[in-house]
Amino acid sequence: MKELAFYYMLRIRFSAPVTDHRFSIRCVPQDNERQKIRQMEISVLPRKSLSNSLDSFGNYCIFGHCKKPHDLFQVVVKGTACTGMAAAEYAGKDYQMGRYRYQTAYTRPGPALTAFFQQFVFREGASNLEKSRQMMEALYQNFSYVQGATDFTTTAEQAMELRKGVCQDYSHILIALCRMAGIPARYVVGMLIGEGASHAWVEIFDNEYWIGLDPTNMLVVNDEHIKISNGRDYNDCVINQGIMVGNAQQSQEVEVLVQEITGSEGL
Repeated sequence: MKELAFYYMLRIRFSAPVTDHRFSIRCVPQDNERQKIRQMEISVLPRKSLSNSLDSFGNYCIFGHCKKPHDLFQVVVKGTACTGMAAAEYAGKDYQMGRYRYQTAYTRPGPALTAFFQQFVFREGASNLEKSRQMMEALYQNFSYVQGATDFTTTAEQAMELRKGVCQDYSHILIALCRMAGIPARYVVGMLIGEGASHAWVEIFDNEYWIGLDPTNMLVVNDEHIKISNGRDYNDCVINQGIMVGNAQQSQEVEVLVQEITGSEGL
C-alpha cells in the first residue's frame, strides 16, 4: 500500500467572455476497495449553482451553471489517497457485465484488429486474466507509444492500423481484443505517479472482480495508480463537457501531480 498526494487541475481560457455556461466534470477519484480517499478539496471557478451525483457507471460528477460573463473556467481537485488496499474491485456476477461485453464506436474491430486477434491461441482452461495478459503483452510488443500520432477521436481500429498512439489507444485496443475473446472489459481514467496528465488503462472481469491492466506500461495496475472514472470507452469518461453562449476560442491546460507521501510505506 501507498499513501499518495494528488493534484488535478483543469483550466480553460476563453478568448472572449462567455455566458450561460453549463458543464459537467469527472475528475474526482473514486473511493472503493482498492483505494480510499483520506481527504480531498474541490475548487470550481466560477463557483455558481454547483451540484453533484453519480452517473450510471458510478463516477462522481460535478454539475454547474454560470450565467454571468467569464473568460476563465478552472477546476482543482487535490487530496490524499491510500492505494493498493486490495488486488481487485468487486464487480458482481457475470450476468451483470452485459454492457462491457459489446463493442462500441471506439472499439469496433475491422481488418487490422481482426488479423491481430487471430494470432492468439489460449491455454485450455485459461482464466480471463491470463488471456488478457497474453493479449496485453503482444500489444505492448507490437505497438509504439508516440504522442501526436492520434487524437481523442481515433478508434482502436485506426490506431491498430498505425501501430502507434498513446494510452487511450492502447486501452481501446486491449478492450476490443478482450471483448473479441468474450471477456468483459472497461475503460478507466485516472492518475499515475510520474505522469503530468491523466492516464488511461483497462479493467477486465475475472471471477466476479475487476482487475486493472495498464497496457501502456504492460503491468497489472498497482498502488501507483489512482482511479477516477470508468465506462465502456473514452466517451463515458470525458473529464469536461459543456455548452455556453459566446463567440470565443478555447485553450485548455491540464496539470496532474501524484507523489508518494514520505514515510507512508506499510500503512
